[in-house]
Amino acid sequence: MGDMKISLKSARVNAGMTQKEAAQALSEYLGMTVSRQKVMKYESNPSKTPIAFGEAFSKIYKIPLEGINFLP
Repeated sequence: MGDMKISLKSARVNAGMTQKEAAQALSEYLGMTVSRQKVMKYESNPSKTPIAFGEAFSKIYKIPLEGINFLP
């Protein structure tokens, strides 16, 4: 992938998931309830994404963590 990074929203769309589906997958992966609104919040403000969520997004979207842009 090189230096190219995609947004959190693009990563989700490329994975073929809705925000609701992403929230469900995150809930299962993290073992806690994650709302669609929380997914939307991190897509809108990627720099506010906690490390644990960043790693979870990477896993559920099947994209290396380095491939996702978490900068504002």
